[in-house]
Amino acid sequence: MSSRPSRGAARLAAILDALPDALLLVNCNGTVVNANTIALETFESPGTALVGRGLLDLLPSFDSKRIPGSMRRPDEDDEGRTKPTRMLARRTDGSEFPVEVTSANLEDGRTPYESAFEAAYADHHHYTGDELLMLVVRDLTGTLDTEAELARQQRQTEMILRAAAEGVIGVDGEGRVVLVNPAAAQILGYRASDLGGKELHPLIHHSRADGSPLPFEETPLAGTLKSGLKHRMRGQVLWAKDGRPVPVDLTTAPVRDGDQLVGAVLAFTDRRQYDALAARHAQLLAVLDQSLRGPLDQLSGELGGLAADPGGQLWPEANQILHHLAAGYSRMTTLVDNVLAYQRLDTGKEKLRREPVSMDAVVAAGVEGAVELIGPGRAQFAVHAPAIEAEVDGERLATALAHLIADVAGVDSTGNTMAGGGSGDSTIVVAAAQRGEVVRIEVRGPYTAGDPVHGPIVRGIVRRHGGVLQTHEVPGVDGSAYVLEVPLTADAGSAVRPQGDADRDREGETAATVMPVPTAPARGTPDAPGAPGMPNARASAPASEAGGAPVTDGTATAP
Repeated sequence: MSSRPSRGAARLAAILDALPDALLLVNCNGTVVNANTIALETFESPGTALVGRGLLDLLPSFDSKRIPGSMRRPDEDDEGRTKPTRMLARRTDGSEFPVEVTSANLEDGRTPYESAFEAAYADHHHYTGDELLMLVVRDLTGTLDTEAELARQQRQTEMILRAAAEGVIGVDGEGRVVLVNPAAAQILGYRASDLGGKELHPLIHHSRADGSPLPFEETPLAGTLKSGLKHRMRGQVLWAKDGRPVPVDLTTAPVRDGDQLVGAVLAFTDRRQYDALAARHAQLLAVLDQSLRGPLDQLSGELGGLAADPGGQLWPEANQILHHLAAGYSRMTTLVDNVLAYQRLDTGKEKLRREPVSMDAVVAAGVEGAVELIGPGRAQFAVHAPAIEAEVDGERLATALAHLIADVAGVDSTGNTMAGGGSGDSTIVVAAAQRGEVVRIEVRGPYTAGDPVHGPIVRGIVRRHGGVLQTHEVPGVDGSAYVLEVPLTADAGSAVRPQGDADRDREGETAATVMPVPTAPARGTPDAPGAPGMPNARASAPASEAGGAPVTDGTATAP
């Protein structure tokens, strides 16, 4: 007897055992009569058997009408296999797990008819009882977790795209739109459905800013789709649905599926609001620099000439008023100059000019500049300024220090004293020292700083130097102490000062020296040439409470 049938059956059994899914054979009684190895591993628990169990015990949600035999309706079509259906399966120990089931009927290979002619005209809904139902059961335990994670990531991606302020458009390899976020649709005036499936270039990137045609091959999107490289372009123009140009900064990035380039993403930022602010900024600078700065300077010069009164024709009170008016206009001119200089620095039109300077000169210039901003007779100073050498932009750092002093003096950018607050003592303490690799300047005054004009100038200049500005509350005293720190460069010289001063600093003492007298009085101060009728600066006898430094009156007291 030939061994081919047995060898074929063994080969078939080996193939079925090698399948990655569970395979069950069910007879017309709904009982499992055979199963492959994966089915035994999936359904069986130790000490229990799979073969011989009822199908509905294993798959409670399975359609019992699919089981061959009397439970099937005669008019039901039993040919073909069912579509994959998800349901819960039950192991032999009662535990449940998700599965996907596909079933197919296996007809009896034997024929009960005497001839093929009878079989052709026989009722094929007649069952012999030997039909079998084959079920392919796929365990979805890990698959459902993966699908849930993918769905979560997709929802998260959609939420990010919906919340993004930038426009994001995805295209396939042919440049057709496959993704549009709400920001992109809103910026361009389209509905997302208007863009989906259409070529992007003819809709939004067909022309340059001057209206001349822009070929697709010259666009950054075409370059990304061709080379797979990322492009970032500023000052580009996209076109809205109503034909208006939309200035944007755009970025294109490739989308890959493995090693294959399948599309690209175009992300863009609407520059219209930024450009409007930039134009407004330029307009305000022009107003300050041309419309305001010139007339102020001219008026200040005219008032100064009248106040000089070379012929002695004015009475003292009028002369005094003219000097105060000249000082006020000088203060406004200085403020405008400082604001414009900071704006040029902040926008990058000018750079810091770092050079080795002595910090005592910087502090002296800062106090002198503060006198111009504060006005005559409104504050007195206690200054400790050792000859520390640092590599900084001395002029700009002195400007920052002048605005910080004016701020703690309680004088706003309009020249008025702040209402409320203040300790009653108008003394402003300015102390500089070297702490390791930084220069530390402490400024303490009767008011808490916070003027919207002074503050940004101070913080901006200090930040440009790589420094910081910190605030410290002083217990029991109104106002605050502000600490300005800027770093020393690697080749900055060590402090040039007498040995006695160095020893006192090491011992933590704060003994101060009198502020160096400027070589030329500041504009608007009583000691300026040609200021008759104004008393000279005077020194007060009491020492400063902070360190015992002699207090010098920064300006004369107005009568």
